[in-house]
Amino acid sequence: MTDIDFADGVHMATMHRADAPVGRTAKFHLRKRFGDLPCCHRSWSRQGKRFFLHGYERTFEIEFACTETESRSGLVVDTSCLRDIRAALRRQFDHTTLIAADDPQRDLFELLADRGVIDLRIMDSTGMEGSAAWVFDTAERIVARATGGRVWVSGIEARENRNNVVTLTVDRAD
Repeated sequence: MTDIDFADGVHMATMHRADAPVGRTAKFHLRKRFGDLPCCHRSWSRQGKRFFLHGYERTFEIEFACTETESRSGLVVDTSCLRDIRAALRRQFDHTTLIAADDPQRDLFELLADRGVIDLRIMDSTGMEGSAAWVFDTAERIVARATGGRVWVSGIEARENRNNVVTLTVDRAD
């Protein structure tokens, strides 16, 4: 389900993941911000200026949760796991061009990529909702593997500017 608020020109959407596993209640939370991710994208199916290529510096704040910290260090998530997440986000969003898989100009963008003009990423959705879901899935996969499932992603805040913020949250309570 998505809730959308429009107040003073601010667009906020909250998506709740219905596919989240049930049965764990978090005792510890850690929020980490990953920024400095400038990328270019277009929303070909939208009317107005969003139809054209445009860019923003995207920022993602990821909330990690667990019932117990790591036994030796006492940390929720160690720095090597955070480095892996940052590297994945940089590969996807740092100076890249994002287009939707169904973009009618996809062949043209792929030609530009083949010629080294752009660093192309093809996504299901190039908007902030789609980006938040991509970050959630990617970070969840990395942290689950690194911690043996001890830690999970409980939320994502994705923003491309102060007026467009999307939060994706997961309830994992009993």
